[in-house]
Amino acid sequence: MTTALEHYFEERVKLPDVGPEGAFTPSERAFLERYMGADFEAALAREGLSRPAAVEAVAAPLGGTPVDALPVDAAPAEVDDGIEAGLRQARELKLVGFRVGGQELAVPIAQVQEVIRAVPATKLPTAPTHVLGIMNLRGRVVPLLAMDSLLDLAGEEGEPRFIIVCRRHDMLLGLMVNAITTMHQAQGDAVEWAVEARVGVSSELIAGLLKVRDSLVKILSVDSLFQKVLKS
Repeated sequence: MTTALEHYFEERVKLPDVGPEGAFTPSERAFLERYMGADFEAALAREGLSRPAAVEAVAAPLGGTPVDALPVDAAPAEVDDGIEAGLRQARELKLVGFRVGGQELAVPIAQVQEVIRAVPATKLPTAPTHVLGIMNLRGRVVPLLAMDSLLDLAGEEGEPRFIIVCRRHDMLLGLMVNAITTMHQAQGDAVEWAVEARVGVSSELIAGLLKVRDSLVKILSVDSLFQKVLKS
């Protein structure tokens, strides 16, 4: 990770407070009931997920309302709907760059809560292959996505080393990636949107393309990632 990215997180953001113990948001409940059953709280206890995992923060949480601070009955549309749509009209974009399977990708910094070092995931036997499992991050249940499987990217970079924790509405989602590369700061007109016809595989997950020198960085749609997880 570049020094500039580390300093950005250290200087501008703080860790969120832990939310009410034992409280689950509507999206968390829907996800857990789908893959662990109606008695998911007992299942979480059996798997040792009632206690937060020990994590090492690489980059602290970002701006915006952290999920930990949301009321557990918050309606999703009242929280942060429209962030992704607004990015298309933004004059300047900040993006967290990362690498998966040898490819350079990025997610908007406005939708990232924090970056942590990878931890073992608790498997969900009935989940699709791209859902690696779940973890307890400071009292929140976080699904962990195997990004190489989800994006069909074969590489020789070994096991994921970092988790990019993204936030949307009332839920967190962890993207398992091989490396954090840099923080991109780009003018809005440097991004090409509506690129489905150009990117091919998993095109519904790509929101746009950022030109960086002689290469193109794919910008992931965080909204689409959440829809993929909740509707799998």
